[in-house]
Amino acid sequence: MSTLVTEFAIVRALRSAPSALIGALAWASLAVPASALECPAPQPLAKPGVLQETPAQIEATGKMLSSGDVGQQTQSLIADLRKRYPEAENAELANYIITAYCPVVAGLPQLGEAEKKARLDQFVSQLMQKIY
Repeated sequence: MSTLVTEFAIVRALRSAPSALIGALAWASLAVPASALECPAPQPLAKPGVLQETPAQIEATGKMLSSGDVGQQTQSLIADLRKRYPEAENAELANYIITAYCPVVAGLPQLGEAEKKARLDQFVSQLMQKIY
């Protein structure tokens, strides 16, 4: 009889394990805060083929993008960068613009981390359509 009870206990434990695991994972996801939005670092200056913008210029670009219509501002910025850096590749332009705009989004106190990531993802998607 003890073997039957033991087998019953094992079967019962295995059946309830997925529910317990799902519950534990759900609880753990609530207990761990969302990670902060990580922005790319500015590229070093004076490398061949890389946009030569200072950290102050990158910050000013981010502020410009945060004022008004970001779509229109982005289009104007792309045109300006292409004029000043005709040899710059599309990827370099995209990296520069994302590096400038990301801290703006990261600094929006009214948005949660998931909303910040969603906003930056949307911006990047639209940027890629404009650049390529």
